[in-house]
Amino acid sequence: MFRLSHYRPGSLAVLLTVGISWLICVLTVGATPAGTRRAANDLSAAPLPLGSFEWTERSGATISQDQLGDQVWIASFIFTRCRASCPRITAVNKGLQAKLQGSGVRLVSITVDPDHDTPDVLARYAEGFGADPERWLFLTGPKAALHRWIVDHFKLPARDSSPDEVAAGAEEVAHSSKLALVDRGNRVVGFYNADDPAEVEALATRARRLDSSLAAWLPGWNATLNALCAVVLLAGWIQIRSGRVRAHATCMITALVLAALFLVSYLYYHFGVVHGSVAFQGQGRGLRVTYFTILLSHTILAAVMVPLVVRAVWFAWRRRFEAHAQMARLVFPIWLYVSVTGVIVYWMLYRMPVSGPLGMGV
Repeated sequence: MFRLSHYRPGSLAVLLTVGISWLICVLTVGATPAGTRRAANDLSAAPLPLGSFEWTERSGATISQDQLGDQVWIASFIFTRCRASCPRITAVNKGLQAKLQGSGVRLVSITVDPDHDTPDVLARYAEGFGADPERWLFLTGPKAALHRWIVDHFKLPARDSSPDEVAAGAEEVAHSSKLALVDRGNRVVGFYNADDPAEVEALATRARRLDSSLAAWLPGWNATLNALCAVVLLAGWIQIRSGRVRAHATCMITALVLAALFLVSYLYYHFGVVHGSVAFQGQGRGLRVTYFTILLSHTILAAVMVPLVVRAVWFAWRRRFEAHAQMARLVFPIWLYVSVTGVIVYWMLYRMPVSGPLGMGV
């Protein structure tokens, strides 16, 4: 049976790290993600289907739900006569075009002024912003149908402003400055404020993650490696407590292999797939403090653990078993905590049912 007194050094290290992490999070973490706004709605739990559509692209080609249905795309709403919000929105899209270079994510700018914005007009406008025709589409179509599609399916405004509104300084066509993230199957899964750099960065990260097939299963794979590592660590502890040294060594070598596989997979996911962090979507101060306390303590102890594990293995390799046993009393609780909290972080980040605006993760 596990007794805390046998592993006091490692247990105290875990408790101290968790306590310090909790204090830091209590002082710094708010009820909603820092730097984001309520406009950044995550619709993963209830995406908006865009239904059937058929519009004309600036090239003259017809773009329907079939052409876009197997892709991740980002929709924006602009018109070329606009002199206020639209140049900013299109400049943000130009930045996204660069950020998403090498991915399959497409940008789709939809005019809300189709009577004026013919394919030729959109083509000249797109050329002025360096829009890659293979990655950035500009759509137009019949005005009434286009406005109805935006209002009914994107749930965003699209209407002509009244003369009084225009005289008061409003744009000729009322529309939203939000960017809509559309997943495969033409389902809107999130809205992001084009005027908020933090939200735009979160949009780029999430779009890249949705675009990658690896992104769908790598987090679960990483959590599985953590869970297996925890099981093997406990099995190794049981073996050494029973005096079965060879079986203990086999378990610990297996744990080392699992930890190495996890590290490679984790780094590839964050730097080769999503190119950044994944947002924690939970709302409420208590929930966010809990999540970030677990995450911070997990991260600190994971970094601390590596040289300690190397040293413990070195003692075992040199057959300095007394020194190895002393080091194990420090390493074992830390390693077990890191493995278990790795699974908890995965569940809270990817599986826990939450709602509300998309948060900024670490």
